[in-house]
Amino acid sequence: MGRGILIVVLLLGFLRGFAEKPVSSYWKPVDPVFDSIAAVLELEFIEGDDALSRDSLIQELYRKAGDNPGKKVYRWRAKFWDARAQLKKNNSDSTLRLIDEAYNEVDSVRYTYDFMRIFHLWSVMNKEQPHVTYGHLKRIAGYYAHTGNLFMLAHAYIDMGNILSRVKDYPKALEYFQKADAYYRELGEAIYRAKNQLNISNVLFLMGETSRSDQILHGLLRNPVCVGDTAFHISTLLSLTEHDIARSEKYVTEAYRLSTAFANRGLSIQSEYFLGRYYQDARNPARALSYYRMAVRQMDKRNIDLVVPAMKSMSDCFASLHQTDSAYFYLNRYEHYKDSLDQINSLAEIRHLESRAAIEKQEMELQQAEERNCFRLVLVGVGGALILCLAVFICYVFWKRSRDEQVKKQMKELENKELTMRLEHETLQKDYFKMEVESKDRELASNSLIIMEKNRALKSLVEELEREKAMGNITPGVASQIGHNVKIHLGSGNEWDFFKMQFVKVHPEFFVRLKALCPTITEGELRLCAYIRTGMEIKHIAQMLSLQPESVKKSRYRLRQKLQLGKEDSLEDFLRNI
Repeated sequence: MGRGILIVVLLLGFLRGFAEKPVSSYWKPVDPVFDSIAAVLELEFIEGDDALSRDSLIQELYRKAGDNPGKKVYRWRAKFWDARAQLKKNNSDSTLRLIDEAYNEVDSVRYTYDFMRIFHLWSVMNKEQPHVTYGHLKRIAGYYAHTGNLFMLAHAYIDMGNILSRVKDYPKALEYFQKADAYYRELGEAIYRAKNQLNISNVLFLMGETSRSDQILHGLLRNPVCVGDTAFHISTLLSLTEHDIARSEKYVTEAYRLSTAFANRGLSIQSEYFLGRYYQDARNPARALSYYRMAVRQMDKRNIDLVVPAMKSMSDCFASLHQTDSAYFYLNRYEHYKDSLDQINSLAEIRHLESRAAIEKQEMELQQAEERNCFRLVLVGVGGALILCLAVFICYVFWKRSRDEQVKKQMKELENKELTMRLEHETLQKDYFKMEVESKDRELASNSLIIMEKNRALKSLVEELEREKAMGNITPGVASQIGHNVKIHLGSGNEWDFFKMQFVKVHPEFFVRLKALCPTITEGELRLCAYIRTGMEIKHIAQMLSLQPESVKKSRYRLRQKLQLGKEDSLEDFLRNI
């Protein structure tokens, strides 16, 4: 009885949806009740946001699938709608598992539309190379266009625009977003059109068209769709915070209030970070630090693009408050995270260049295939008349020759692009290795200075202890015990041996090659060269050598003469190139 009532309610909802908004069903019918539930879900995902109702409908689909174990179509459609529901809840792992199962079960021959819908979601969820996903979406968009499904075609264009935006092909991305906007306007899909406007605004901002971008964002703030969707509203406010500096306090404060009430971790992190940045710009470092701390506590490796500027901002705030220890601590963390982010960005840039070139090649191949198909149609159309065929053949010969030359030219340009990409790849790899060596040099110099300062401080403490003992302020037993404890932590005193051992690990051939270039070089000059090679400043070298800075400068001058360097030659560059 309960199920009968549910079915009646579903059918009424289904009929009401058709009465309020015409919906073309592209799904092949399998069962009247099952199809009506799926149609209600289609409308629910377009117009509604009732998770409880959605879950009950999906459970009814699973029940129908269980009642028909011999028909796989029930099962893969239930899993498809379940995957859509899990994606709506941001459960990416469950979404990927369900769509993988549906993709492996779907019959792509008998149920082509089912396959394309499942293949669409599967392509977006599987994190393949951008050009591979783009190729899948191009095929899917072609199918939607062929069947006249403008709603799903607009969805495909948005996914393609997002991929092109990732590989920094912003003009092409904007073209796809604008095509989707035109289809949503034609279909009267106000919700989807409003959300796509945010995509258009972001791409325009990245292209440098700030005024057009801001105009769209201000329009969205007045749009009831934006006001009614909290996550969308917060994203719009955060975008305006970066664009409209004059009124950034208003936007970032409202974004923080909404994200706190909405309890969305990702949006809370961004809101807290932007609020901290606002107070830092307003010269209120104490309040800025409180928001930076809240943001950093929630960050993980997925937020590394915000971790790096947050560490630098916190260091600057502590410096403004004259808390040098904390400022130095966060500055060290900033350099550590920045090195990691630079490496990630370098590799990502290589992959984006490769994907962008692959996408351009795909587009060219598709264009050539379309041209060939068009030519075949023309050739078939004029094949009935001999004279016309001869004329067409002559035209074809000349066209083919011109086209071959053009194709050869294009292929040559592609080869040149690939060569340029390989050279850029090699350059990025060299830069990466250089960064790694410089990082180790900085670490080596820093550790050596720290060990030296520690040993000096401990020696000074031992000497002070002996003076106090001689003056009778401390008993010999206590002085001996304290002195023994201090000497346990006192190094051997030979900081050079420790530095040299670590330096040789980073630059194993440095001393050998330097001695080969200058056989008369002394051990002290080798030591000076090693300190200069790690990037130490003169005052730090003077500390390491227990000399005055002026003495170090004189030693550098004698070393330049021994190495026969001209006035225009840099000693640092000479040692770095060994």
